[in-house]
Amino acid sequence: MCEVIDIMLSKGWQEAIDSGMQQGMQKGLEEGMQKGLEEGRQEGIVTGVELEKKNIAQSMKKKGFDISLIMELTGLTKEKILSL
Repeated sequence: MCEVIDIMLSKGWQEAIDSGMQQGMQKGLEEGMQKGLEEGRQEGIVTGVELEKKNIAQSMKKKGFDISLIMELTGLTKEKILSL
């Protein structure tokens, strides 16, 4: 009789542990995906801002603006502007 109770308890505990692990893994996955999306958005914003700076600098350069003024307004280096 004690063995049956022990088996039932151990199965109950095992199910509880399995359930807890499943829930923990799901929550971790959701949090990881959310963090990944946030980081991806931030990287996208930074990339977009840099691309826009280059586009503006390139336009200014084509219109004959002084390199030092382009540097001041865009924050790009002289080398970066000259390479555009």
